[in-house]
Order: sequence, then structure tokens, then C-alpha cells
Amino acid sequence: MKKWYGLVWLCGMLLTAVPALARGGDAVPFAAGEELLYTVSYRAAMWPNTDMGDVVLSVTEDVTEGQPTLRIDARATVKGVFRWFYELDDRYYSWLRAEDLRPLRARAELLEGDYRFSSEFRYDWAKDVARNSYRNHAKRRTPLEATVALEGAAMDGVSLFYNLRSHDLDAYRPGEVRTLALLLKDKVRYVQYTYYGRETVRVKGLGKVQTLKFSCQLINDDADSFEDGSEFFVWISDDANKIPVLLESPLRVGSVRARLVAYDGLKYRHRAF
Repeated sequence: MKKWYGLVWLCGMLLTAVPALARGGDAVPFAAGEELLYTVSYRAAMWPNTDMGDVVLSVTEDVTEGQPTLRIDARATVKGVFRWFYELDDRYYSWLRAEDLRPLRARAELLEGDYRFSSEFRYDWAKDVARNSYRNHAKRRTPLEATVALEGAAMDGVSLFYNLRSHDLDAYRPGEVRTLALLLKDKVRYVQYTYYGRETVRVKGLGKVQTLKFSCQLINDDADSFEDGSEFFVWISDDANKIPVLLESPLRVGSVRARLVAYDGLKYRHRAF
């Protein structure tokens, strides 16, 4: 179950080029008031397509450390009868500096069955480090502290998700492979991703959507191979909003998908679907 919800974060966050940071002003393709709703489902040849849960992302204006910010709230939950079998309520919050979308703070509160985990990053871009206070609630009464160097402009997943949408995707060439840095609780992990080109896909509830297709894969800790089962695919709307509309992770049997099912408050009129 963790992998299924991780799909939404991982696919969305893994596609920002390492050197690229978002621009302010008109280059930012989202604004306060935007809300995106995704449904996560499982599908296989001998199994009907089954909706398992939802992920909601929203943007509001805020002030953090005396600076204007865009606050991103993200929440993943299990749907309907599946709550009887597995409890999941993951919440993520990121505060992006309005002028350049660099994160100033990021917080996570995860509840997955008997597992409860919390963390809070504070970014210091003057020193290129992030300080994290985190703990597994079943194992520790007090949090651990970590200071992580922001190699390759590394960011937490939710912050990368939104920085991606401000990157110039027209600069990508089909078949091009790049690498980026992802900030985790006490270290930076690297991800390799590939741009496949433009593709029209059919998304349930949206119809045909003009998209840009990517794949991405997590590099192992030794940096000499890929982590098994970490390959993902994501389709991003080919318009000014740059919304991930479909995400897919192949499994040994079947696949897990996350599809955009509702949206509100888009900054630009959607033209891809």
C-alpha cells in the first residue's frame, strides 16, 4: 500500500532537472486556489480495475519566516471499504517562497496501519543545507535531528512536484536522459528519468489528453544500478498548466495507476483535454 501512494509523490516529483529552479511571476503555472484530485487504482488481466484511494493537492497563500509563500497541502487516504483492511492518512505540507518557488519549510505526518512517522525540514539556502527533525513514533519519544547538504538543488518530494511544472519542458528532446536529486529524511537520493516525447492518452473521466510522457527510476544507494521495482511512468498535460494527469507503476502482477479525476482553480484555461 505504501508503494501505491508513493507512486503519486514519486512520479510527480521525479521530473525536475537538477539545475533548474522555478521562476517567479508569469512562469509559475499555478496559483493560490488550485486543487487537484487523483484516484489511485489497481489493475490486472484477471482482476477488475479497482479504485483504492485518493490524493488531494491544494495551493494557498501564506507567510513563512516573514516571506510570502505558496503553501502546498497534500493528503493521501484509502477509499471506502478498503479502510477496514488498511488505515492510511498521509499528510504533506510544503511552503514555497513566492518569488522563486524554493522551499523554506516542509512537514510530513504519516499514518499507515500501525506505522506513524513525522518530520519537518527547515531549508537554509544561504548555506545550501536542510535541517530535519523526524521520528518514528513507535520507536522514539523524541525526534532525531539531521543536517543534509542540498546537493544538486535537492528538495522534498512535494516541492519538486510543483517546481517541475515551472520547468521549460519544451527544452527536452525525445530520448533524453537526465538525473535529479531528491531530499529524504537524512540523505539525498538520485533519480534518472527519460523523456519519451508527446503522446495522446485516454484518461477515464477526462477523455483524450495531449501529454508529455516521462519515465523515471530510483538509483540505489551505491549509485551503480537501479532499485528493483522503482520504475514509474508519468504523463503531463501538454499545455500551460503542466498537470500530471496519469501516473503508472508496473508490478509483477498488474499495475498501479493514479489518474486526475477533478481539478479546480487552474491558473490557465486547460487546452490539453
